[in-house]
Amino acid sequence: MKIVHQHYLGSALSVAMLLASSALWAQSDLLPQERWQGSVAYLAGGIGSDEAEAMRRAAASYPLMLELVAPGSGRHGEYVADAHVEIDNPAGEALLATTVDGPLLLVRLPAGSYALHVAWNGTAKRRNVTIARGEQHVVFEFPRQDSQP
Repeated sequence: MKIVHQHYLGSALSVAMLLASSALWAQSDLLPQERWQGSVAYLAGGIGSDEAEAMRRAAASYPLMLELVAPGSGRHGEYVADAHVEIDNPAGEALLATTVDGPLLLVRLPAGSYALHVAWNGTAKRRNVTIARGEQHVVFEFPRQDSQP
C-alpha cells in the first residue's frame, strides 16, 4: 500500500512540475526578445493584451518600466508605439537610444539618476528618474494622433 501512495505522489509531483514549467515557457514565449545596448538590457513591446500582461509580470526583473499612452475614450487610453526613447546618465551620455515597437519598455539599469527623453508624433517629453531599490514605473502621456494639427 505504501508503494502505491508513493507512486501517486510521484506522479502528482511530476504533473505539477510539468504544468509549472509549461506556464513559465508560455510566459517567456509571449515576451519580446531581450535586447542589449552596451551594458543596458531592455524589453520593448506590449502589443496585445497577452504580451502586455507577460511584460507586466516580467517587470519585477527590470528596475525601470516606461508606459507610453495617449488619452482616449477607453479606460486606459490608447497605447503608443514607434516612439523614440533615450535614457541618459547624469553626464548627458546616452545609455539607451531606441525606437520602441509597443507601449511598454522595461529597462535593466543600475541604481542611479537618469534623464528620460521620449518623442512621439511631434511631441517630446523629458523626465528625471532616480532608481534605488524596487521598480520605477513612469507613464508618459501624449496627445492623440488625430488631435495633432
